[in-house]
Parts: sequence; C-alpha cells; structure tokens
Amino acid sequence: MPAAQPSNKPDPNAALLRDVNFVISSAKEIRGMSDMQGALELLRRADEMNPDHPAVIAEMAQTYEQMGITAKATDAWRRIQLLGPTKAGSFYELASRRLGPGSAAVTAPATGAAAESEKFLRLGACQVARDFSVSSGERYVLRVPIVRAGNRPINSQEMNLEVFFFDRVNNEKVAQTIAPEPVEAWQSAPVDWQGTGEEVLDVVYHLPALSAAEIQQHGRRTYYGYMLRLYYNNKLQDVASEPRDLLEFGSTPGAAPGGANPLLPLMGK
Repeated sequence: MPAAQPSNKPDPNAALLRDVNFVISSAKEIRGMSDMQGALELLRRADEMNPDHPAVIAEMAQTYEQMGITAKATDAWRRIQLLGPTKAGSFYELASRRLGPGSAAVTAPATGAAAESEKFLRLGACQVARDFSVSSGERYVLRVPIVRAGNRPINSQEMNLEVFFFDRVNNEKVAQTIAPEPVEAWQSAPVDWQGTGEEVLDVVYHLPALSAAEIQQHGRRTYYGYMLRLYYNNKLQDVASEPRDLLEFGSTPGAAPGGANPLLPLMGK
C-alpha cells in the first residue's frame, strides 16, 4: 500500500489561528473551564501558524505553569528569551523574570522578593499605549495583567500594587512625574482571580500641557516610563518596569522615589 500523502487541503481555521488576540482570549477562556489540554492544543496550532510569536509562547508557558508542568513551562520561557528583546518585546523581560536569577534580563532583587513558597501572584506582560485623542499634553494607558501563581485562593484585600510613573526632563534626565494622580480601573468584576486566574488593571497617566511658569519650575517634561511593585500579604511578589533601567528605583522595597504614591483601586465584589 503506498504511503499516505500529506493533505493540501487548507485549514478552515487558519485565519482565526493567525489572529493572535483571538487565540489568546480563546485559550484563556478554555483554560478557565479547566480544559488545559484544549487550551494547549489551540496554542500549539497557533504556534505553527505564527512561528515564534512571543504572546502565543507565553500563554503556553503560563498554561504549563498552571498544570504544574515546570519543565515544559521553563522551555517555553527560554524560547522567548532566545528571541531576544527586540523580537520578544515586553515578553522578553517577563520570560527573564519567570526564569529567575541567572537569566539574561534584570530580575526582582533576590533579598526582597518573596520565597517561591510565598508567591501568590505575579505580573504578566504589561502593555503601554499612547492615547493620541488627547489634544492637551500626553496621555498613556498602562495595562497590567496580575496572574495567580498556582491554584491557591487569592484574598483581594491582601494585594497591593505600587505604580510609579516617570518623566524625561528637558531631554536630559529622568525624574518622577509631576502628573496628577493616575486614574485606575479593573477591566472586569469581581476581582477574584477565578477562571483564568488573571485580573487586568488599567492605569492612566495624563500629563496636561504645562504653562510657562510650570516649565520654568519643573522643566519641559514628556512621558518616560513606569515601575511596578506587586505585594501580597505585605510580601514582595514581583517587579516590572519599562525601560528596564527604572528597576533600580525599586531596589529597596518600601523606599519609593520621592513623592511616589501607591495605587490600588476599589475591587468589585
């Protein structure tokens, strides 16, 4: 009997599998129904359609982590790291933090971070985008995924996220922003880390156009970046920043740059 020939019939789902946003949201939904194998199958097919897409690989890694398959999760994070910071974007830093000390990127300070047994939450791949609809000043939206580490229940009252924004001043130095207190909101309620084990917080930076007197006092300012510190039960869980050099501002937990204010919006019940 002759060997079977591979089929040239096109995959009817190919277009959907190439839509990374659709794949990621679908995988999270399937995972929320405790169908880990179904989520992995979808992600593997998407990985074939979108070779080396960091968002797809990261979702696979997080699924393996939730299943307790540490070796495969580590392999997936290393795949992202091998892509390099240019191709992997913010996922490169995320992968390096998940791989821990010894990885290529900056990680949370070893003396301040919680021991692995005390890890309840971690930061996902944050995204920041400018809102060009604002006619006066600058407005950026920082999207922060906060992910449950393992399957332990989360008490939302024990979580605290500190958010610090920074400005470039006169194109010469970096300083903490003088923008008004950011506006923050959870994407969905209740905030309980059920289902997919992930909750998403949006934080808005808005620096209005400065007057001549304000420019003389504070200098000309533009958005530079952010730094995050995530705590649970008063223990440091994770840190993140963009650019990565801002992590130095978080090297001493609890000692925020001058005037920094921790943010924690009310959580829906």
